[in-house]
Amino acid sequence: MRSSDDKNENMTREKKGKNKINFFLVFLIAWLIIVTGFIAWFLLRFNDFAAGYEAQYQASLPYHTAEEITGHFNDQDIDYIWNNMNSKPSVSRFEDESAVKEYIKSLLAGKNFIYSESENSREDSPEYNIKTEDGLIVACAKLAEDDSKKLPYGFKAWRENTLEFYTAAAYSANINAPETYKVFVNGIELGASDMAGEITPSELNQYVEPYAVIPGTANYQVTGLYQKPVVTAKDFLGNDCGLVYDENTDTYTVDFIKEFEGYEDLSSFAISFASTFANYISQDAGNHALDKYFPSGSKALGYIKRNSSRDLYTSHGNVSIHNEEIKDCIVFSENVVYMEVYVEQWMEMYWGADEPEVLPTDAHVYFVKIDGKWLVGGIQY
Repeated sequence: MRSSDDKNENMTREKKGKNKINFFLVFLIAWLIIVTGFIAWFLLRFNDFAAGYEAQYQASLPYHTAEEITGHFNDQDIDYIWNNMNSKPSVSRFEDESAVKEYIKSLLAGKNFIYSESENSREDSPEYNIKTEDGLIVACAKLAEDDSKKLPYGFKAWRENTLEFYTAAAYSANINAPETYKVFVNGIELGASDMAGEITPSELNQYVEPYAVIPGTANYQVTGLYQKPVVTAKDFLGNDCGLVYDENTDTYTVDFIKEFEGYEDLSSFAISFASTFANYISQDAGNHALDKYFPSGSKALGYIKRNSSRDLYTSHGNVSIHNEEIKDCIVFSENVVYMEVYVEQWMEMYWGADEPEVLPTDAHVYFVKIDGKWLVGGIQY
């Protein structure tokens, strides 16, 4: 039998063994808790770092700058676009910067703009096209690193480097005008430097030579305009005159004026001439009845007198002039005026007709002023 002392010794040993196992478990548990906590702390810190890194990386991407620039286009911020264009469009002397700004405004109006990276874009030099939703590129923005800003993790900040707005001066003015007239584009008078070629002489000079010269035609061409031009003109007297615009040819034509101060007097002279001319042809006026209307030695008068049809004219009774009218008038200069003169010669015929024979005369006459007196320079048949 074991003694009581042996029992007590065994019990002491068992208690010491139990105490040793409990200490190890406590240490192990504590160590696991510490390691797990450290790992959790590390993961949390790493996740914060990764999230911050990713946020900073995304914020540093250059497309954000392109997005800001595009916002100015959608806001129609003309001043921003104009002030940031690295190369301003050149304007002619007929316009100023306001015309280009209005042109830019017209391109932006009613449109929504987006951006896309261009094919020339590089990692160290991003480039973005700014375009409409249907793909029309209106500008190109090139970015550069912004050294004034320091971002975490060594990321680059970006700024606009250059902004190129694609402008096209598509308007022009093609103008034909008498050489003696003044022509203006947007209030600026045109000169010889604006002419396309030489002055074209008038083909109508054949009717007034050698007494006068009908002004030729000057052709002016103005290009490089950003807005539709305002074209005006003044006649040889300095008065405002009208223009005709042909949309098919995009050409402005300045016509000669049709009224002048001595219109009434010349009209009376023209009707008198046409009436006498009709009577002369029908042999109801004397052989020299037309002489007073022509300059001395006039070839036109000589041609009329050589016209043999006068000798063969049908015999008739009394004649009278009716329905006199000036159908057209063109004032070429102070000394040259064209008139289309219409008169009707009512002629009684010998065969006893109840009504007179009506013979119209439609004369196209060029009058010239010689020594202050109007005379017939020529007739256009």
